[in-house]
Order: sequence, then C-alpha cells, then structure tokens
Amino acid sequence: MTRSVRRHPFLTALATLAFLGVAAPLLAFVIVPSFVKSTLVEDLPADLGGSGSPAIETVAQGVLVWISAADYGSGVVRIVQIGSQRLLRFENVDVAGAPDMYVYLSDQTDGRPGTFTDLGKLKATNGSFNYAIDAKADLANLRSVVVWCKQFTVTVTYGVLK
Repeated sequence: MTRSVRRHPFLTALATLAFLGVAAPLLAFVIVPSFVKSTLVEDLPADLGGSGSPAIETVAQGVLVWISAADYGSGVVRIVQIGSQRLLRFENVDVAGAPDMYVYLSDQTDGRPGTFTDLGKLKATNGSFNYAIDAKADLANLRSVVVWCKQFTVTVTYGVLK
C-alpha cells in the first residue's frame, strides 16, 4: 500500500478529496443534526395580564414547510393575543436539527428573513412552545415566521402567516 501511495500521489489525493466530499456533507446534514434535536412542551399561558381569564385570539397562523432533506419543518405557528400580550406559538412542531437557530418574524413570504424582528434562539426542535412578542413590534407588515441558521446563513424552515 505504501508503494502505491508513493507511485500515485495524485490519485491518492484525489481519492481523499472525493471521500471528504462525501463524508463532510453526510456529517453536517445527517449525523450532527440528530445530536442537536431537543423537545420542549410549554402550555399556552392562560393569563398573562393578571386580569382573570382573557380570551385567547389567534391573530395569524401558518404551517412550517419542508425545504429540503436537510432544511425542513412541520407543525403550526400562530400569533396569539391574550389580553394585551402577544405571543408566537409553535404547536406540535418538528424542525430539522442545526446549530445556532433563531426565530424571526419577517416581512417576506419566500422564507428569507427580509426586515425582521428577532425573537431569539429556537427553544427546541420538537414540541410546543411560546415566544413573547414585544408590544413595540409592528405586526402590520408581518408575513411569515422564519427559523434561520446563523452559522450557515440558511433558512431551516418557515411558515407564511394568514
């Protein structure tokens, strides 16, 4: 084997690059995401304002979409109003595992962040959970919820709100 490597360094280098070309994406998109999956189940708060039991109103909702085998999501996202408080609610979601994921309220419908309000890191890849929406956030131009991977600058999934 050693003689073959010495005789054909170009072929050895080419074979090594080919192996890495297959191994790196496999590692990045199949193996690593399985280790970054997590589950969180939070109830929808019944009373955020302390005024008894205000009605829960769904302001807008959408369904998370499948983009590719590496970037996908399923489940429902809703903007809900409880009294004077607004929340983004992820319900029964399954989102692809990726590092450094953030949740954005976006003015775009194509899955890109566009002009957005950053709600923070994605709490979990599976389950049902809530994000408080600041009272100052303008929802007039809100078109979608985007789960964005900052490390790879890619949309993991999104849901167009209606």
